[in-house]
Amino acid sequence: MNFALGDRLRIDGNDYEVIGIISYRNRMDNCMWMEYRVFSKALGREKWLSYDEEYKEYSLSVVTPGTTSTDGYKEVDRGVEEVIGAWGNVDVEIGDTANFIEYEDVTEEKIISHEIWDDGLEVSTGYYLDEHEVVRLSGGQGMASGGYNTYNNNTTYGAYQSNDFVSGGTMQTGSSGDSGKKIATVFVVLLPILVVFSMFKGMIGGIGTPSISKYLDKTATYIYQTSITGNEGEKADVYMTYQDVDAATKDIIDAINGKTEDVQQNTEDGDNSVAILTKKEYCLIYTSEDGETLVQVSTRKYAYYNDDDPYRSRTGTRRYYRRYYYSRGYSSDYSSWGSTNSPYDSYSGDTLSSNPYDAYSSYAGSVRQSSTTSRSSSGGGTSYGK
Repeated sequence: MNFALGDRLRIDGNDYEVIGIISYRNRMDNCMWMEYRVFSKALGREKWLSYDEEYKEYSLSVVTPGTTSTDGYKEVDRGVEEVIGAWGNVDVEIGDTANFIEYEDVTEEKIISHEIWDDGLEVSTGYYLDEHEVVRLSGGQGMASGGYNTYNNNTTYGAYQSNDFVSGGTMQTGSSGDSGKKIATVFVVLLPILVVFSMFKGMIGGIGTPSISKYLDKTATYIYQTSITGNEGEKADVYMTYQDVDAATKDIIDAINGKTEDVQQNTEDGDNSVAILTKKEYCLIYTSEDGETLVQVSTRKYAYYNDDDPYRSRTGTRRYYRRYYYSRGYSSDYSSWGSTNSPYDSYSGDTLSSNPYDAYSSYAGSVRQSSTTSRSSSGGGTSYGK
């Protein structure tokens, strides 16, 4: 069920008002969900309500200061949540991202959520509710969920009258009647235009290969660590992420619409590094000597002229970094820059055979095939708004 700003709800026997709404998408599987910031005057506190369409249940949670032990809990979900809509009293903006991990206790009733934002860790605790435990008492006059996005309750893109929900937004008119109907009519006329524009924008976005470096730089889940300056004025940038290698690799592949020239994971030396080549970039996702997940990205020109060790890398990672580039990128890049003092001109290490069963190569292929259309949401997700 969708709610709007100002809706009054009875949740688990207590009355609340919806004061904020966030729409999320999990970049790992494209699932989407809504979270509602609700406030109870009687209790004098706010909570977050989330709805899982797949399991037909709600969850109610509260942000918990400090840390909360997950002993006796098991991990049930993780991913990278992206804000795709925000209304009312919330402190996020469209495009904000966070890593999240969800835990359940043995009864599968209590939950703990960890969200890692760019300004730190946020922990929420809560529990599940059945559908009948959340009842909409009356409608508000605020921005409806599921529509176009705003951060000002007076910004409007549709009509909301009485208790009727209009997908696509609400209008705070302060009155009902013909004015609301006219606004609704305008919205119906504009909707096909907006849809066509969205499709066209998606087509434009599909031209060429998106930049990994730009994606890492603007995404909060990747924290800049350092830059390595090399020959020919080229440099490599290094980022840290709280994701594991698998999650980070899939997230990056998703971000570039699966448009890799080559991708493969190391299966030797006890190393799980993943190397990605695009037309212009060389990216390595790996576990550092300190156990952190790091991502190093550079131009292919940097890789051609420099074979320095990846930042704080282990022996197996360093070996794979050179072996992979020499085997997959050097020959084609030679035609661009020729034999002009590349350290790979005299490379004498092992070469890398192609792995037809590589999981990330298959994953990139599936993302490429689906990049022109959006995968339908299965709903779900119990992550909680910031």
